[in-house]
Amino acid sequence: MIRLSFISVILAAQAAAGQSILEGGPEWRAKRAEVFSQVCMAAAPGFATLDARAESAGLERVKQSWVLAPEAVVNLMAHDGFCSCFLTAGAPDQEAMIAAIHARLMADWGDSYTGLPNGLASVAPFERDGVEAVSILERRKFDGQNWLEARISVFGACPGPDVDAEDAK
Repeated sequence: MIRLSFISVILAAQAAAGQSILEGGPEWRAKRAEVFSQVCMAAAPGFATLDARAESAGLERVKQSWVLAPEAVVNLMAHDGFCSCFLTAGAPDQEAMIAAIHARLMADWGDSYTGLPNGLASVAPFERDGVEAVSILERRKFDGQNWLEARISVFGACPGPDVDAEDAK
């Protein structure tokens, strides 16, 4: 997939320079949580404003993705009848990253949370403009480093030119 290929390039460049890209402190997590909330969730359910929101958040356009240096990647992908905005980010402490993202989503969008009031988990439904948008947070490991794949998924087609999951392989 594009995200994993892009991450491979980033990791290779950092390794060649003898650097580790995964800092993982509170500010690190807070910035990635902010990007996920203010780009992916804010653009849902139609995602037509994704590019403008990513640019406004200071992300850099690289091919079909938006990049928050040094490692986080945001992109839109059509798959299985859904349109999803993905944030793939380094997460040395995956539990702390999940907690940071959930806390930011609840601070920004808590009034639209439609799940159990005490059952916030790695899958959390919200209502955006009358449409259910589901936040899904998944732990990943790549080249021995911890990552988090966060996505907001909405049933239906993606706007404009998007990346189809089959084309991204």
